[in-house]
Amino acid sequence: MPRPALHLRMPGLLGPLPADAVELIAEDSGLSDLAWLLSKGRHQRADEGGLLPPGFEVPAGPDGLPAGALGLLGDGGTPGPHYWFRADPVHFLPDRDSLRMLGPEALSIGAGEAQSLTAAFNEFFADDGLMLVAQTPDHWYLRCSTPPRLSTVPLQRAIAAPIDQSLPGGPDAGWWHARMNEMQMFFHGHWVNQEREAAGRPTINGIWPWGGGRLSESSRSRWHQVFSDDPLVLGLARLAGARADPWPGDAHAVLRATGAGDVLAAAPPLPGVSDGVAFRAWENAVQGLARDWAGELRRALDAGRVEGLVIDTGCTGRWILNRHSRWALWRRPRAFARFLVPE
Repeated sequence: MPRPALHLRMPGLLGPLPADAVELIAEDSGLSDLAWLLSKGRHQRADEGGLLPPGFEVPAGPDGLPAGALGLLGDGGTPGPHYWFRADPVHFLPDRDSLRMLGPEALSIGAGEAQSLTAAFNEFFADDGLMLVAQTPDHWYLRCSTPPRLSTVPLQRAIAAPIDQSLPGGPDAGWWHARMNEMQMFFHGHWVNQEREAAGRPTINGIWPWGGGRLSESSRSRWHQVFSDDPLVLGLARLAGARADPWPGDAHAVLRATGAGDVLAAAPPLPGVSDGVAFRAWENAVQGLARDWAGELRRALDAGRVEGLVIDTGCTGRWILNRHSRWALWRRPRAFARFLVPE
């Protein structure tokens, strides 16, 4: 019987980074184990698009992957038979001649703020058949009494471009554009945002609906256990009957779990780099992953505790290793900076 495998997702580990940021990466002995793993791995290009993590099979609905219903399940909610969107709280801000967004991670939303805004929203938009749920302060979900004919763009993709390039499309787009404008005016006048504005904090002046659909009746997974803080990943695991746990602080719990079967461990995305502050946050996150994960993973491979390891860095590709990878003498160790991808 083959030994279990570990698939480790670390989106943003290798960028993309601004070209001048790549040049700032100094050689650090603390990154040597991480660099060794990448050097000995067989590189594979990233999959194009798609929200479905590896190792899951979900029946395709008419609107694609129901990220809203799955996320609600992953966050401990009960989607039932209803149609749900992810409806992330955002701050719309002008940028020259267009609008851009800040996501919830930049807003520091309190639980009381989220509950006050969603309760008022539900009273105001009840006649439109909409109900907003703040399952956590940062994770909001929108239930629709009538399934819309709408195509949407996930928040993390929409943030990277002007909003007019990512607005919902489809036969019902006009109605939704009008509602989204109305929502902005509604949120702007709420006392929560008046207090935030007076305190110099960004307001919560909209939601971004995406990933609409109903929960599939079933799904399949190759994973015995899943570690993640992403509600979509946790929802997929729970729907498939796999054990689902939060992202751990280090590799020990994950490696122990491989004793019972294949494991998916999906790390929180590393910060995007747009300025010096963001670069330092990204660099600190990389050093933390190298310190808490890379050495243990290398030793587990050498000892044969895991048969296979995949380090999946998102859009920059994945590196595939097994317990024989250390003997791949033609794959010479390279510095970590050599793997970074410039924008």
